[in-house]
Amino acid sequence: MLFGKYATFTDPIHKTSYAAIDPSRPELSQAGKTVVITGGNSGIGYGIAQGFIKASAARVIILGRRPDVVASAAEKLIVEAGATFKGEITGLVCDIGDAAAVEGLWKKFHADGIVVDVLLLNAAGFAPTKPLLDVGTEGIWKTFDTNVRAQMHMTERFYKQEGKGASDTKYLVHVSTACIHDFNLGNQYLGYGLTKNAGQLTLQLIAQDTPVEKMQVVGYHPGAIFSDAAKNLGWKEGDITWDNVRLPGDYAVWAASPEAKFLHGRFTWAAWDVDQLKTGELRKRIEEEPAFLKIGINGL
Repeated sequence: MLFGKYATFTDPIHKTSYAAIDPSRPELSQAGKTVVITGGNSGIGYGIAQGFIKASAARVIILGRRPDVVASAAEKLIVEAGATFKGEITGLVCDIGDAAAVEGLWKKFHADGIVVDVLLLNAAGFAPTKPLLDVGTEGIWKTFDTNVRAQMHMTERFYKQEGKGASDTKYLVHVSTACIHDFNLGNQYLGYGLTKNAGQLTLQLIAQDTPVEKMQVVGYHPGAIFSDAAKNLGWKEGDITWDNVRLPGDYAVWAASPEAKFLHGRFTWAAWDVDQLKTGELRKRIEEEPAFLKIGINGL
């Protein structure tokens, strides 16, 4: 868990799943729904897939760039789900940074009669851990393409689908990062924080112009998860006390439910206690302050 005032925003702070976000709660049921998870073949995305399977989604589709990894992850999820799970679990190859591949994906969904009810934007790109000018415009722009343009492309295709889904409301959940609002926390990853900030702001502005009844949009920081991505950045298992992947996985299910409607267009942390967000002083601020938990300028 990253430390500081953000990590004590509620009391308690969670490091793994808990009763209020348990996907087996009837109120969080995803029965009948088709769920698509970008980067769903490992780490946080895989944990999200586990959460939606537990919530009884009708179809869980994980996306990834590597055919062997995607296929293996889908097979593993099927085994874990067991015979009691009556839905479908599928792995599809799609690099969301490839515009043609994204268009092909949504055309395939349409041809197959699939209407996506829930979209989890989890896949992200990382910039080198250098100052921005050392990385250079071209290097940063590649990351911007993945973390901003690709996220908007997926969102646009999701929103503009033809056909009727399992419910009138579409649910979009964006796995973001604490680096979007505290660059001291991610000062080694400035290109990542910069582009993820822009990606979250893009979805915030989309939510501003989109009725929540049509598409509910919630972004969140997943916590510190010892994933392959963390390993690739040089982190080791003993460096910090890591959060359990069930925390962001189950939080995603809650964020894609009517209970999270009041957070439309907002940014939260998976570690924050949802019961405290839903009630009391925090809920009052969310209801009364349009800019609360949104990207803006500190002090204004």
